Amino acid sequence: MSLSLAMSSALSGISVTSRATQLVADNIANQQTEGYGVRSLDQSARALGGTGSGVQATGIHRNTDPALIAEQRNASSRLAGHAQLSDFWNRIESAIGLPGEPGSLSHSFDALELALSNAAAAPDSTAYLTQVAQAARDISSGFGSIQSSLQQSRASADAAIGRDVAELNESLAEVARLNRDIQRQTLTGGAPQALMDNRQAVIDRIAQIVPVTEMARGDGRVALMAQSGAMLVDNHTAVFGFSTTPGMSPQDTIEDGPLSGLILDGKPVPPQSDLFADGRLGAAFSIRDTLAPEMQDALDDLASDMVGRFMQAEADQTGSTEFGLFALRNDATSPPDTPGMAGRMALNPLVDPAAGGELARLRSGIHATDPAFILDNTYLSRLRDTMAEVTQLPDPDAPGRTASGHAADLISIVGTARLDAETRNSSSSARHAALEEGFAARGVDSDAELSKLLLLEQAYGANARVLASIDAMLRRILEI
Repeated sequence: MSLSLAMSSALSGISVTSRATQLVADNIANQQTEGYGVRSLDQSARALGGTGSGVQATGIHRNTDPALIAEQRNASSRLAGHAQLSDFWNRIESAIGLPGEPGSLSHSFDALELALSNAAAAPDSTAYLTQVAQAARDISSGFGSIQSSLQQSRASADAAIGRDVAELNESLAEVARLNRDIQRQTLTGGAPQALMDNRQAVIDRIAQIVPVTEMARGDGRVALMAQSGAMLVDNHTAVFGFSTTPGMSPQDTIEDGPLSGLILDGKPVPPQSDLFADGRLGAAFSIRDTLAPEMQDALDDLASDMVGRFMQAEADQTGSTEFGLFALRNDATSPPDTPGMAGRMALNPLVDPAAGGELARLRSGIHATDPAFILDNTYLSRLRDTMAEVTQLPDPDAPGRTASGHAADLISIVGTARLDAETRNSSSSARHAALEEGFAARGVDSDAELSKLLLLEQAYGANARVLASIDAMLRRILEI
């Protein structure tokens, strides 16, 4: 080998080693960077006139595992949806309260039954009559508080949908822009790896909103497809539409018009679409349009049962067609069951001293023409006994229950749903954590990078010694 050829080979080795060292430094510096793909330098032998003349860098390889990335995104999408549903059920269970917990719905039912029993045993006690009124007031305020939590959950879900749709549109447009930039860099021989890192991070955020599948296209581009089969990014970038609903009421639904559905490229997305299978968007629509309304119906059924119990002739013979212990605000008589009636439930003003009523009517009859002072406990006993009567709620699958039994059933339904949601959330979290560990294991390994750096240092030293030897030889030749 001639000295010039040896020098050329050594210089090429130093050049490639320098570039590889820079990549190692970039890898270590971006160890915690979201979406960063480990870089490695592709190398090949360099030939000149059919004779080996060193080494050359042929490109930078971005090491990724598409299958692992897809699994991690699916897990992230599922976790985001399950976490949102778990938060919803925890919020509703907190509003209803646990059995026996002071301030809970079941505790208020038990307190009313106990107060009626005490008042029936001592009808002359104003203190016991006050306890009856307070217990009834606590039940009506409890219904109002639960309904308020349900409506706040629906409003929060509606607002979250609006934010996610805006973020989704921005992210899809960003992926399309990055696709064009990556394609341009690829075709012109540039280094698009940083753009690919950015695109991966953007798609990861999209996957938390709606589950997507990434498909590779030519020249470094990718296409995104939703689980419903709709193409979100390809030759065309999809655009989602949604309008938030301020001042939402329990009666508002998509079918009746006030609530907005999801629009994809000008067409409505059906509620049963696989687009809502996982992710934050699907969970928010489920809370707003299914879970919260179903809980509102169950709450209204229980409120209607309580109002109806005390309207029965055997509970109030003085006014069987009028409100009994409980009334509905802004209604003179009990209307057909309508969404939100639980929030209008209140202590009958006729027995509410704060509204100008008289506690004595709890002894003589709520609608008595002359609520005189009497020691007869017949009416109070009738009020007490109506709490123990077995009634049937509108749900045909619901068994007959006492008032406390219906309240316990509602608490059980919410508790079971909360437990199921937390179980799914824990399972999704464990799976996501396991995939994150696998993803991290395939990411930047600082130990491996440092080991690689030692090898590069040795290669650089070897090439430097070759150049030093050539320099010594040339000096000797000149001296001769």
